[in-house]
Amino acid sequence: MDSQGAFIQLLTNTKNINLIYVGIKILINSLLFVLLIFTLYYLVHIGNRYVNYKYKIKFNRKIYIIIFLTVIAIIFMIIFYVYRNVIISNLIPIIWAVIFAYLLNPLICKLMEYRLSRFWSVTIVYFGIFLIMAIFSFTITPRMTKEIKNFTEILPSYTNRTFNFINNLYYKYMVSMNSLPPEFVGIDVALREYLNNIQVHIIDLFRHITQKGLNFFSNLVGIVLVPIYAFYFLKDTDYFKKKVIISIPAKFREEMISIFKDINKVLSRFIRGQLVIAAIVGILSIFALLILKVRFAFLIGTIAGISNVVPYFGPIIGTVPAVIVALLDEPIKALWVILAFFTIQQIESAVLSPKIVGDSVGLHPIFVILVLLVGGEMFGIIGLLFAVPFAASIKVIMKHIVKMLIKI
Repeated sequence: MDSQGAFIQLLTNTKNINLIYVGIKILINSLLFVLLIFTLYYLVHIGNRYVNYKYKIKFNRKIYIIIFLTVIAIIFMIIFYVYRNVIISNLIPIIWAVIFAYLLNPLICKLMEYRLSRFWSVTIVYFGIFLIMAIFSFTITPRMTKEIKNFTEILPSYTNRTFNFINNLYYKYMVSMNSLPPEFVGIDVALREYLNNIQVHIIDLFRHITQKGLNFFSNLVGIVLVPIYAFYFLKDTDYFKKKVIISIPAKFREEMISIFKDINKVLSRFIRGQLVIAAIVGILSIFALLILKVRFAFLIGTIAGISNVVPYFGPIIGTVPAVIVALLDEPIKALWVILAFFTIQQIESAVLSPKIVGDSVGLHPIFVILVLLVGGEMFGIIGLLFAVPFAASIKVIMKHIVKMLIKI
């Protein structure tokens, strides 16, 4: 009786019911698909009896292999769709590990020129990264942690001051709008809607940032797995390269290798150059804010450096927090901050970018802005980060496709 009760309890569990439902659904769909294949097979055989030999559909070994592989591919697609959330959550650390390994690979190759094995080259680079992280944890991290703590403590007072400032503006606006003639009542309605929209966007932004922060800490296991995956990708790069090359059909292998090389040539200079420039901009921003005695200089300077990775929009995103904090302290200080960040951006655009990055992606500024807008709208911050490299890769692929079409 106890075993029967346990079985009933197992069946009545909501999670188990969902799993059973999904399993039955997959089984039914798979059986229907197999039935469809057999039906088509027999229909073809029946049809072959009534057509000329030249027009008959012949089933040979190649056709059977294609059908088998198609069935397997469809089954995998169904499984992927059903368990997409689990699969994607496990794939994300692997994708980040591939990116991390790609960024470190040139350094590994440089060390291998000194007759070091790939394993020891990767180990030395990892040791260097952990050493730098340890130095940062004893020098800059405590300062950053203190600034974040102070910022969270002082944020309510900053918020109150900001709301008081907005309320004063709103009160002055109401007084001035009430004195307007009735013909201008449409302006009043439009401005009210505009202010309400700004308020909604600010609330949504804070909610989004909070949610992303919680998601970051909830995915700590994935974050820990990234350097582990990256270590094996770096150590066994030749193995993975051979596997990828072998998986490409021989007919397209040479062209695909050429495409990969061109994409690597474009992306390697752009991505690594952007990271170097972001680090320099971050350091210059921290020094400028320290000289101007702006609060949270390390925190704001770091934000300015990281945001500089995004072309065109990044510098604006990095400047806004510095100007707001300086404005809440002294209005004149905000003007000096704007001047300092403008100078840093001029150095970056006139000196650093041409020397380090150059015209590596070969995209027109209008197209870059368009790609960033689309990427940001579709995928948020991740879209902004990867929009330009993705567009540059597509450009390389399209160039090769055009060459192939011209040859045909």
